[in-house]
Amino acid sequence: MDLTLSADQRDLQAGLRDYLQDTWTPDRLRSATDDATVDRKDWRALAEMGIFGLTLPEPGGGMGLGLADAVIVFEELGRALVPGPLVATFLAAGVVPGAEDGGAVVTMLDTREPVLVVEHLASATHVVVAGDDGLYLLPAGRLTATPAAIPLDPLTPVSHVTAGPEAEARGERIGSADDAARWRLHGAALTSALQVGVAQGGLDLAVRYAKERTQFGRVIGSFQAVKHLLAESLVRVDLARAAVLVAALTIDDPQAGDPGEAVSAAKILADDAATAGGRCCVQVHGGMGFTWEVLAHLFLKRAWLLETCFGRSDEHAACLAEALPS
Repeated sequence: MDLTLSADQRDLQAGLRDYLQDTWTPDRLRSATDDATVDRKDWRALAEMGIFGLTLPEPGGGMGLGLADAVIVFEELGRALVPGPLVATFLAAGVVPGAEDGGAVVTMLDTREPVLVVEHLASATHVVVAGDDGLYLLPAGRLTATPAAIPLDPLTPVSHVTAGPEAEARGERIGSADDAARWRLHGAALTSALQVGVAQGGLDLAVRYAKERTQFGRVIGSFQAVKHLLAESLVRVDLARAAVLVAALTIDDPQAGDPGEAVSAAKILADDAATAGGRCCVQVHGGMGFTWEVLAHLFLKRAWLLETCFGRSDEHAACLAEALPS
């Protein structure tokens, strides 16, 4: 399996990275913590770049690419800490009207989760409910939910669902049980890609600071202890990136292996890379790393949030254990 990016994939990656660096600047990320409402102008801009329609067929207005291309894009979105229900809207493209062109903001509620929460409900136009028996679509206003006063990630407001999919009709059925399983599989792969991006973004921030901060007359990046921290983070990122790409390629071509096993391995490694990388970023910044002004905490908090999405690491580890020969 060749994991080398093609020229087109590198161009796609570089173009999106340049756009996101200009759009989601550190100052804007800080200001967005006070108001995490999805900016519809930016949302449509992402759609116009083809983000949500990447894997849709070209006759349907998409780009006709595979999930392997999508995870490359989602890594960049994670690296820039772009807020919004990105995974749910991507999965809904071609199914929910307006999802692919940015006219709709789609969030997701998985009834398998022990605690029913939904992200960005105030900004969403639609909610897709994933149950054991299929997928259901309903207007966002149909859910009765209480916003969390202090969300884990200040850029991702979440609401605790108190009534909705179980208390009343779950809305229009838009998918079968197999479709719900596919959403969970693809969602885990895309979330893993976001985690790789979060890990890389935290590492980039830590490396920049290590090259600038001086102590005892030397930049701290020259100290062996700091070098070890950064090197360990780099190893985690590279390993997780390879695992995520393998998972996406396996989904695109199931003959290459078991997609479920590949995605579980990717989620475990990506969660570890993002959370450990976030802690490393805070540690390298020292006392400054714990302050609100430094972005290190946003990378760590986003990693903690994404850990809970589309299966936690222990759940995926259990899936891998069950697949082992007895």
